[in-house]
Amino acid sequence: MTIDANKTPLTHRVTAVAAAYLDGIGCKPVETEVSIRADWIADVASYWYPTATETKKLFSPKRVREMLGESDLRCVRDMAVRVFGETMPISVLVEVKTTKADFVRDQRKWGQFPAHVCMVAFPCNLIEPAEIPKDWFGLETSQDGRTLRKVHRFGTVHPQHHGLLLDFIAQVGIRRDHRTRYRALRDWNKVYRVKDNERQVKYSAARLLEGLANWLQHKGWNSERRLHDVLPELGVKKIPEYLGVALEYLESLRKEGSTTESAEKKE
Repeated sequence: MTIDANKTPLTHRVTAVAAAYLDGIGCKPVETEVSIRADWIADVASYWYPTATETKKLFSPKRVREMLGESDLRCVRDMAVRVFGETMPISVLVEVKTTKADFVRDQRKWGQFPAHVCMVAFPCNLIEPAEIPKDWFGLETSQDGRTLRKVHRFGTVHPQHHGLLLDFIAQVGIRRDHRTRYRALRDWNKVYRVKDNERQVKYSAARLLEGLANWLQHKGWNSERRLHDVLPELGVKKIPEYLGVALEYLESLRKEGSTTESAEKKE
């Protein structure tokens, strides 16, 4: 997953804890930065087909009884059937707030419910439990945002139009596809770059050896130049100072070869 450079480390940690919590109660898939509406990008969004056990992780028995008007604890899917008339996935969103100013600035959001289950995640001491928006759940983390301290179960299930729900699910799916596609392309590019680098190294090594051999034998247009001037043409752009001794040795080999060749011609 890509990291948003515009967000603080604390925001990233609280977001990660919120995503881990949704995963823990059975939400699949869990995505961040989901455009669920033209004017609303959810910090975390997912959808949920909960079992009775997973339901108990979020809804307290008392809250379920308040919503259903019954004395027994039922699965939230049964609750959806009672409220909406048919079984459907439960959409879930989380808004992450790490400063009081940001929380207050988004007051207009707290009266809206673009998902069945709406949550706000925040580090402890940012707001009081009583300040958690009405009918929203609260995910309170440690002050450094690394662990989940408490789930405030004040929320409820909000009706969603079938069309809006379909669009919500589609946006989560599109976000997941973008991540999967990006990861696959990144991995493919990484493999390609490795292979391409291998080819470049092999080509560069062959070119260097061939050019060096020609220079030692006085062949080619670089034959009369100093090795120090020839190497940049062969791909060695910056010659380390410690290779001075090696360059002098190669120069000496070339001179010896020239002397031997001249002696042979005279004979």
